[in-house]
Amino acid sequence: MVSDFKWAKLVVACLKQLRESKECRVPFVDHEVIPPLTGSPDGIFVWFICEYVVLKERFRAEALSAATERLRTMLVDAGLPVASVESLRSDVTSREEIEAGGGKFYFFR
Repeated sequence: MVSDFKWAKLVVACLKQLRESKECRVPFVDHEVIPPLTGSPDGIFVWFICEYVVLKERFRAEALSAATERLRTMLVDAGLPVASVESLRSDVTSREEIEAGGGKFYFFR
């Protein structure tokens, strides 16, 4: 069993790079990565976090698909196995919704 979560750390690094690049049509201000508890590279879930609900809706309509595909490309280039990249899933939420849900700990449970 892998316990260092190196794959999740790689996803976090690529997400930070993507956010800082400002390549997305609609900006995201944060992210949350939910890896399998085994540390496996398969089945990682990524949340893009926008500041406001209205931006979340725009991100979903205009940027989610492209941002996810760009992230997948970055991950392959960074060494994540292709089969694992194909199992990566994503969605978008907002800081407003996270705060209304009790903060990150409670929202992402």
